Amino acid sequence: MANIKDVAKEAGVSVTTVSRVMNNRGYISEKTRKKVYDAIDKINYHPNELAKNLQQQKTNLIGLILPDISVNFYAEEAKYIEEELYNRGYKLMLCNAYNSSKRENEYINMLQRNKVDGIIIGSHTLEIEDYLKINLPIIALDRYLGENIPVICADHVQGGRLAAKHLIDCGCKNVVQFAGYNKVKLPANKRHLEFTKTMIENNINFKTIEMGLNSFTNEENLDYIDYMFENYKNIDGVFATDNIATLVVKEAMKRGKKIPDDLKVVGYDGTKNSELFNPILTTIKQPIKEICIDAVDKLIKLIDGEWIEEKEINHTDRKSTRLNSSHESPS
Repeated sequence: MANIKDVAKEAGVSVTTVSRVMNNRGYISEKTRKKVYDAIDKINYHPNELAKNLQQQKTNLIGLILPDISVNFYAEEAKYIEEELYNRGYKLMLCNAYNSSKRENEYINMLQRNKVDGIIIGSHTLEIEDYLKINLPIIALDRYLGENIPVICADHVQGGRLAAKHLIDCGCKNVVQFAGYNKVKLPANKRHLEFTKTMIENNINFKTIEMGLNSFTNEENLDYIDYMFENYKNIDGVFATDNIATLVVKEAMKRGKKIPDDLKVVGYDGTKNSELFNPILTTIKQPIKEICIDAVDKLIKLIDGEWIEEKEINHTDRKSTRLNSSHESPS
């Protein structure tokens, strides 16, 4: 296997010159630079990145732990984070916790053993104390993992208010919102609190269906949706995450309801799959790409020893309401 000395010999330069070219340090003439790169290509030299990185106490590896990448929202997060990391010279180790505290704990241990430079965590099955024990830079995605761990999220207060106002402006009088498990402290809980507040302020009759912790499968979700239709016969508006909202629309149509004449549905997330749904889904769009880019940026700053003053960074999509073409826009 070729080494750096072989490159120097082939190029007719010193080992130091080859090192300077490869690390882009100091002044090197274009002629010398070309000779070195031509020699690297000719003898098919591959630098030992692992040895180099360990020497620098960096591996350029980042761990990403998500609850369930079969869910469109988390799949998009993985895509944008991987893309941004690649552009910044890092590689991704993707871990699908599948809502299991055992899996999440094993993945955290594995990432630490593999000397990753940092971790982005979107899962939340462990206790806060477990996250605080991790001796690595950490950024949380829409999760509170501890007071010293920065969290990047959407502006959920604005999102909840937009959803409520849209249903009210569309004339809804009996509304149901699907909310996550409220015993887990999440930034997303703010959207349900704001939705509730706006409904109360406008004297709208509404119900909240609280879902179980990490309810992601269609079978589980359909149970909650069946419960809604069986127990709230006069509903005319629903607010839920996109994956729930699309199931609500399908089930409503099965039951002979017309969308949006009989039932108006507002989703939350704005994933690309929601754009493909027929009928087009009205949804509050989270700025997913911007959140992911910022998460990567903040993590790299922590890795480089910078201090992140702001512990909760809220992103707002100023064009966050996308009105369903089949919903009548309020005049």
